[in-house]
Amino acid sequence: MEPTVKKKASLANQSSEKLLTLMEVLSLQENPIRLSDLAALLNMNASTVSRFLATLQSRGYVMLDSDTGKYSMTYKICQLANNLTSKMDLRTICRPYLHKISRIFNCTTNLITRYEYSVIYLEVIAGPNQLLVPLQRIGKVAPLYCTGAGKIFLQEFTNEEMDDYAGAVTFDRFTEHTICSIGELKKVVALGASLGYAVDNEECEIGTRCLAVPIYDYTGHIHAAISINAPAAKLTDEYILQNVDTLKGIAGEVSRLIGYSK
Repeated sequence: MEPTVKKKASLANQSSEKLLTLMEVLSLQENPIRLSDLAALLNMNASTVSRFLATLQSRGYVMLDSDTGKYSMTYKICQLANNLTSKMDLRTICRPYLHKISRIFNCTTNLITRYEYSVIYLEVIAGPNQLLVPLQRIGKVAPLYCTGAGKIFLQEFTNEEMDDYAGAVTFDRFTEHTICSIGELKKVVALGASLGYAVDNEECEIGTRCLAVPIYDYTGHIHAAISINAPAAKLTDEYILQNVDTLKGIAGEVSRLIGYSK
């Protein structure tokens, strides 16, 4: 590539990066913003920002209030997201990551979502050398209070929502370890939220534990959960502490793929 062509390509890349940065910053503004204030936030020349805004406005991604002289994003950007999500569902996105997890930990790996006061298993992948048939099945429905994934979703419940939940469900005791007190459940959920994961401590089945981590979407809220199931003798507290960051890291990759940007 000739030096002049390289220089043009480099300048184009810089312009593209600046444009994307402008869109990201503008989308974060709670209220419409003036050109001068936006330029200051971006640390860019006002004339450069003006050119970018004019382009975005002509394509319908930005609107200008002629009365106030302030700019804001439109909802057209949502169309791009809808085009993408219509082609790729969560199971398609997560499946290779679930297989990766099952190989790393050699145990059952699950993709789980929430529906009202229950969890639903969207995908279940057995470990490559797993001899026992997994208890979970695609489409299985389970309670929030006694599953690792369920406790992940409960982390976003307010105190009032937790009380409403307790009044709406029956706390069945599946094992001697099942939590059947809303007070105890609140403590366990709060601890899990501070740690960034949740555990089913033989609460559904004696001899089996579960470790679950959240998947966040572009709104910053928990969209789904990934969990692993293993014998309690393997999935000890020490094992969890040594390996949970690996599971969190993979869940973080999935979160970024569906728009989470933190």
